[in-house]
Amino acid sequence: MNDLITITPASEVTEEYKTEAKAWTKWDSKKRKTFPYNYTAEERVLVLSGSATLTPKDGGDPLTIEAGNAVTFHKGFQCKWKITKRMQKHYAIFANDEEVDDDDEGVPQITCDVCSEDCMEESYFVETDESDICVKCYTKDKDKYSGAQHQKGGEAWVEPAAAVEKKSLPPKKKQKKG
Repeated sequence: MNDLITITPASEVTEEYKTEAKAWTKWDSKKRKTFPYNYTAEERVLVLSGSATLTPKDGGDPLTIEAGNAVTFHKGFQCKWKITKRMQKHYAIFANDEEVDDDDEGVPQITCDVCSEDCMEESYFVETDESDICVKCYTKDKDKYSGAQHQKGGEAWVEPAAAVEKKSLPPKKKQKKG
């Protein structure tokens, strides 16, 4: 059993936990099927619907989570998610047993779906499978991620017009003194 994840069966989840979870952020797997994830802070989850198989990166046995389960992902847990039935969940991130805001500094909110690195500062969003790709992985395979939206801080990034103009202008020719 992996010490970095705690799964509470639906039959043992308290009404108090369910009530608290209603105030947390809601997530929907939509088109996401498989992706790696690195928990850099504790995350608590209440699975509302669906199911997934989580394969720990450390080689541990795959784990299944499903509707009604309460799951605590402890800091340091790394796994590959495989959504087996479209999932919806409420989740919250906690630091030292206190809930932190999603926009709290120091808690990565976007991790690369290829290498699991924090890429909140700058990333590429691929809409077809709703994946986030860090700059390093994007650069390695730009053709694969063609059409990805460039983001900074989780928001669409459009290069300022002045920077675009500078890139497109031909270099100035030096005039000879004469």
